[in-house]
Parts: sequence; structure tokens; C-alpha cells
Amino acid sequence: MPERTRGARGISDALLYYTFEKVVKPPSPASGIVMRSSLNDQSAMDTPRAIVTHLLTQPLSLAGLGSATGSSLPTLRRAIRDLQEARWVSIVGREVDTGGRPANLFGVDADAIALIGVHVEHPGMRLVATDLTGAVLDERELPGDGILELDTVDRAIGSYLEHVRARFPGRRVLGLALASPGYVDPLTGTVIAIGRVPTWNNLPMGERLREATGLRVSIVNDVDAMAAAEFGGRADPRTYAYLAVGEGVKFSLFLHGKPYVGPFGNAGLVNLRLLAAAGGDVDAADVLTMFGLVDTFLRRSASRRPPGADAHARVADAPDARARFLQVLALAEDGDPVAAELVGWMIDVLGVQIASFVHLIQPELLVIGGALAGGPERVLDDVEASLRRHLPTLLDNNLIVRRARVVSASAAAIGATRVFLHRFLAQDGPPITSVMG
Repeated sequence: MPERTRGARGISDALLYYTFEKVVKPPSPASGIVMRSSLNDQSAMDTPRAIVTHLLTQPLSLAGLGSATGSSLPTLRRAIRDLQEARWVSIVGREVDTGGRPANLFGVDADAIALIGVHVEHPGMRLVATDLTGAVLDERELPGDGILELDTVDRAIGSYLEHVRARFPGRRVLGLALASPGYVDPLTGTVIAIGRVPTWNNLPMGERLREATGLRVSIVNDVDAMAAAEFGGRADPRTYAYLAVGEGVKFSLFLHGKPYVGPFGNAGLVNLRLLAAAGGDVDAADVLTMFGLVDTFLRRSASRRPPGADAHARVADAPDARARFLQVLALAEDGDPVAAELVGWMIDVLGVQIASFVHLIQPELLVIGGALAGGPERVLDDVEASLRRHLPTLLDNNLIVRRARVVSASAAAIGATRVFLHRFLAQDGPPITSVMG
């Protein structure tokens, strides 16, 4: 059986097994990292959590917080006092003088709390520490050549925690956020299935990391984490989406401004077996994954010596998977025949897949992100042109397409910390003023 078919069947088997396990043995609240209501619903927050949630978006005065939260001024004053004492909130400025005494503007305290974000990439992993505003305090890359072993992940995270605590002794670490490719369940913290990594199927990473570190742990699909880094907590009533190519095609969905994650926490992940063939002897599954495109290029270019040797070496010698993918895109733009053919197939199939999504959801904004956003402008222009060829005039005129603004290789790790923070604030729990890390 071809390798791709085995991988696709492995994902299906893992999803079937996991679904059966959830139905037969529903997870208890004690085993979950984040309660289900906190994934999409922020309507039942207590006042301190609501205050911090709104201040993550912008500084506000007491009057502004009253309008945003609906709380009375006495309640807000008590909550603000407690949040200042616990180093969640601080005065960050004053309102513009309009004739009276300028009111204090409150914002999140950027100097007291750290969050740890981890992106397991297979191969390699990236680790970051951020403050409450999302600013990166520290960053580390762990290169790798293959599938990450669990002990390697444990050691890397443990070592990084020690490093962060030593470098920032005045900060308390609030929690750990893990971004993973493939199917994940944010309720239980389980990695359900990663096509390339069968040894990680049905892996309770949230529980494992919580026991190893003593921290609260959140898990999120890595493309959803990239979308969180891109959009932040800004209020936007539109329906929009973030697209990335990694394990396949993944759309992160925001319906009327609210993230939609589905029952498994990663709606929008398109199974490779559902992708249409691109034609010729290359299947969509070979060109619509970052790793598949690179592997196919390396196999084909290996037989072209010369002049294929230079192109092959440019890709093979790149330092990591993302860099190899971007090299293939650059070679296609430069006119390399193998790269141009493969990337052309990728663009054709991607255009059809995105068009199907646009017909179904009718988003007003589509952001092209992930590694694809780091590619040449011409490649992104061609993707957009391919998409628009399949749209009727009404949908075409309604849709804005743009490149992601956050294109850092650590975007998933950074975004994971934002997802963690919003889930932490939205879930039921003890008063956040009593949480010490």
C-alpha cells in the first residue's frame, strides 16, 4: 500500500478510536485542561477576568471598562485594586485631556507574568516566553532531523522552563501552551493524530506535560495558533479565515468574529484523501503538504545532474523544513522546471480547495499564512488568481485576500500563548487574583 494511503488510514483509525473512547468514557473535568465552554464562550466571566480580557485588546479607563463589562464603578474599583495588587493590571497612561482631570488608563501588567509557548514541528521544536501583551521575552529553537521523541520534548521543555525562570526571576510562569500539527482535542489536551507521526496518535500530551512541569497546560492546532498570533484579541464582526499549508490544507475559522473550533478543537483541517487530484502523475497529497512538496521535489531533481544538482542542493541543504519549502517556492519563481511544475500543481489544486471553502462559508477576509506567507509575492498572487477563477462575481467582489502580517517561524508558539491566555480567562476557576503561577 502506498505510504500516503497508509498515513491517511492511520489518521482515520486514530480518529475513529478516539471518538469511540470519548463516547464510551467521556473525560471528567479533572482530566481536562480547558472546559468546553471556554473554547468559544466568554459570556459568563467574572469581573476580574472580564477586565483583563478587555485590556488585552486595548487600555481602558474605568468608564471604558464599565461600558465594556457592564459592571458598576464600585465593583470595578474593587476588582482593579485586587488586579493591581496581584500584578495583572497596571496604570499605563492617561486619557487625552478634554478639559477636566485626565482619567487613568489601565492595561495589562507586562512585567510580572510569563507564558511558555511550544511548537512541536516534527522535526524540531520552537519555544518562546511571552508577557501578557504577547511580546516575546525569550526564544529558542531546537533543530531536529526526524520525529520528536517524547523524552526529548520533556527534557527540552524542562530545560527551557529553568532558563526562563533564571533569566526572569521576578516573573511567575502562568502556564504552558503547546501547538501541534494534526488533530488535537483541547478539552483533554490530547494529540489525536498527526499523519506523519503515528507514534503520537492518541497521546495525552496535556496531562503528561502538566505532571512533568506542574503548570496549567493548553493544547491547540498549530495553524489555529498562527491565526491567534495574526489576529490577536481584536474585535472584528466579520466572518474571516486564516489558511496555511502544512500537514495539508487547514483553515482557521472565525464566524462573525468568533473562533469556531468544532467538537475536536480543529475544524477546517482538510483530510488528504478529500483533496482532488492535480493531474499528471503527481497527486494533490504530494504537493499540498509542506513536507510532501519538498520530498517530491528532491526525488525528481536528484536525477537531473547537471543542471539539477544546484537546485537540489539549495533545497536539501536548507536548515529546516520551512526553509526547504520556501526554497522550492523560490526555485519555481526562478524558473527551475521541476519546482515550477510542482508549485504550479500546488497552486491549481489549492485554488480549487480554497474556492470550495469560500463557496461554503462566504468569508469576507482570507489571510494566507504559515510558511506559504513567507514565499515570493508572485506565488501568493498566483494562488489568489487561481482561487478567484473559481468564484462567481458576487463572492469574488466580497472577498479580501492578503498575506499574513505575522510571518515569524515562531508564530505558532507565540499564538499558542494567546490561545492559552484567553482560555484561562474564559474558563471557570478560582479568582485570577489568587493565581500565583
